[in-house]
Amino acid sequence: MKYAGLIEIALTFGGFMIFIIWQMRSLRRDIRAREEREAQAKAAAETGKNEQQAQER
Repeated sequence: MKYAGLIEIALTFGGFMIFIIWQMRSLRRDIRAREEREAQAKAAAETGKNEQQAQER
């Protein structure tokens, strides 16, 4: 029982690190998904603009 405090600290720190890693992965995934949505919206806007210009001619 001499090392019970150290074990508790190690388990707490390990749990904290796992939580941080999980949150960072989740954040990167969400950022990537947002960037893909924005790129699709921009491509759709460009396509719409090109179609509108073609109709005006």
